[in-house]
Amino acid sequence: MKKLFDRLASNRSFGKLFWIHAQLEERSRAMFSKSSVCAVVALAAFMSLGAFLFPQVGHAQECVWDCDLGSDTLDNPWGNSPQSQLDIAYCIDRDCVIRNLTPILGPIPSANTSVGLDKSPNTTCTNGGNSDVTISGPVVAWLRDASGSLVPGSAAQAFLSIKIKCVTSGGDTGATTLKRAVVPKEPRTNVFDASSKITILASSTTPSLSSPKGWTGCPTNSKGILTGNCAFPLGIVEFNNNNAIATELPAAPPFLQGEVFRAEESTRFVGVRDCKGPADPTPASIDPTTIQCSVGGGQSLALLRLAGNWSGANAHTFNPKSGSNPYDIDISILPPGISILPNTVLASANGGNPISPTGCNEIPSQNVERCFFNARDLNVVCKTGEDVKLLVTGQLEDGRKFESTDPQLTCSNK
Repeated sequence: MKKLFDRLASNRSFGKLFWIHAQLEERSRAMFSKSSVCAVVALAAFMSLGAFLFPQVGHAQECVWDCDLGSDTLDNPWGNSPQSQLDIAYCIDRDCVIRNLTPILGPIPSANTSVGLDKSPNTTCTNGGNSDVTISGPVVAWLRDASGSLVPGSAAQAFLSIKIKCVTSGGDTGATTLKRAVVPKEPRTNVFDASSKITILASSTTPSLSSPKGWTGCPTNSKGILTGNCAFPLGIVEFNNNNAIATELPAAPPFLQGEVFRAEESTRFVGVRDCKGPADPTPASIDPTTIQCSVGGGQSLALLRLAGNWSGANAHTFNPKSGSNPYDIDISILPPGISILPNTVLASANGGNPISPTGCNEIPSQNVERCFFNARDLNVVCKTGEDVKLLVTGQLEDGRKFESTDPQLTCSNK
């Protein structure tokens, strides 16, 4: 979660870049750094809409709509069509993990999820596209059987990396839509890069994810426990004609017929229709030609960033032994009439288990939603002066999700 918190220290006007009725000329460029142990996600990027619309401006890779993705409004996992009757499901944000896995496995305090959406120029396209979009980051994955049930013991930490090539952009309402459709006889690796895969990790710092088993085709011991990282290629099949495309990739709003990727700035929707091939115990040598199915994937919403303030104090200190404390969520960038749903708000600290507030109420005169949390219930262990990574999440009335943090918060353990 570290890279997630490092990116959240953006100012209030920053979020206004994304409202479709705003004038593009008035938007200033904002730059921030994005860190990760993986080079594919460790990219310095422009976050301006100008750079988003014109990929030749700015850096070679840029974040799209705040970079990080959340699950859909129902916290559904992403998945891939079955091979050998086993489907890989995976969560790209914490809310999805809480809803889908904690009822089965119990609390997963440090499940690492923070998937980014990045865009880079591509000057070799022949379909009218001019950029590639990469969806990548740590996820929590598990196996589902033919009935859709979790295969016991299969939950694992994983890393997702999908590159959609030659994406086109359009839109005539002041907002941009990114999309990629397939055509007959188009080589599969012209659509999804040959390196696209999900890598299941053999170990994790989270105990409940540290000994995954059931991963057929992967290196395992005599008990079926994964002994080495194992990758599954992601992509699609190749289609001989338009009838095949219409059958496998029909119009399914907001997807148009034949589309395998779509991202809409106005709604912050991001969706992929892809599939997986069989396991490869050597992740560097995955073979996309082994993919024999076409439709899986998932849908997401790019997250809104809302500034936050713990206890309303300039010192921004957190006493892990204290009781009720207010947390103010800045709602000044929200459109009129759109409020936070109080029953969706959760807080977690330093990657710990999330807790609900004891209450929330909107204070229009201060442009904040004030929620109260018992600090001791967050179970933070810290020394005075250490940073406290507090994350507050929730949902708006229109279904979009938000994340909020106080980047200046430090421990005051007295």
